[in-house]
Amino acid sequence: MLLKKIIGIFIILFNIAGIGFLLYLLSVMVKDKFFPKKQIIAFQETPVKKKEPKIANDDIIPDEDDLLKDMDLSDLDNLNLDDFE
Repeated sequence: MLLKKIIGIFIILFNIAGIGFLLYLLSVMVKDKFFPKKQIIAFQETPVKKKEPKIANDDIIPDEDDLLKDMDLSDLDNLNLDDFE
């Protein structure tokens, strides 16, 4: 009997907390609708210049032709594809 009363009290407390949370969300929504934040728009007279990164070697990635030339495909002749099933 005591366990039923304790569980009932928890259910009532959680319901009250849920209703309070819904009322809080409703008040925040009404406040945002009727009292929106004023946005201050500031214009900059000079545009911000992006700094270029300083890279010593511009040829970081070699061309595709060079990659294909350096590959050794002779090892693929002996490859048994049945091993990968």
